[in-house]
Amino acid sequence: MIIVSAFNDGFTALRANPILLVAGLLVGAGSQLQYVDHLIEQPLLSAGVSLAWLIVFPFVIGGFLGTARVAIDGTDASLTHFFTAARTHYLRLLLASMLFVLLVFGTAIGLGVIGFVLGIGAMAIAPINEMAAFVAGIISLLIWLVSILVVMMFVQFYDTAIVIENKSVTAAFQRSIRLVRSNLRSVAGFSLAWVALMNVFFIPEYLLQLMLTDAGPDDVLPIDLGIPLVVLLPIGIVLTTVGFTYFHTVYTAYYMRLIAASPAAPEPT
Repeated sequence: MIIVSAFNDGFTALRANPILLVAGLLVGAGSQLQYVDHLIEQPLLSAGVSLAWLIVFPFVIGGFLGTARVAIDGTDASLTHFFTAARTHYLRLLLASMLFVLLVFGTAIGLGVIGFVLGIGAMAIAPINEMAAFVAGIISLLIWLVSILVVMMFVQFYDTAIVIENKSVTAAFQRSIRLVRSNLRSVAGFSLAWVALMNVFFIPEYLLQLMLTDAGPDDVLPIDLGIPLVVLLPIGIVLTTVGFTYFHTVYTAYYMRLIAASPAAPEPT
């Protein structure tokens, strides 16, 4: 089964090429930059650092995917290959990442407007049947959420299409859509398993987010964790590093197996 094989490929590649953890560490540390202001109490500096990270991330992910590819192929990965792949694909990944965000937010806003109109309709029937109005509101919310997730699923492979197959920005999105449409059941199963398992490694980060809410950790959680911020932060970095490294290597392996089993997509004219 292609999904199980991809997870095995990721483990084999990571065990043979621990250099992948270096790229994972960059992401693990970078993902924690959003909490800098809670440590140094300088929101403007924190915002600048976070913005810089958003610009740097396509460079890191491009280098990582390129390095993961050679590791999966059985070639010795290296930092030299990491920086070569990062420089080669950076501009396209930056533009594609911006387009990805626009697609997701555009879908969310567009469906949100539709949901708002439906919500007004649900409020209109509330005096007649409150339960029907409540159910209509829940269904509208679920449709909004599922639709966004479907859009993300169909275009999720834009970055691997750029790095692995050297696609242009538009061709990368087209390639992702074709692959998902041709392998819908497999991609849906992989996406669910991948997201669920990867989020296990992000639990410390989610706990950190809860601790930093205005409500306070004691109001959000039924128990007092008793874990200081300076302790939870490095734990989050370590687990995010391991989680990102392994699961994005699996992600790369899955894409490579997917394109090997699918016909090559013609380049747009």
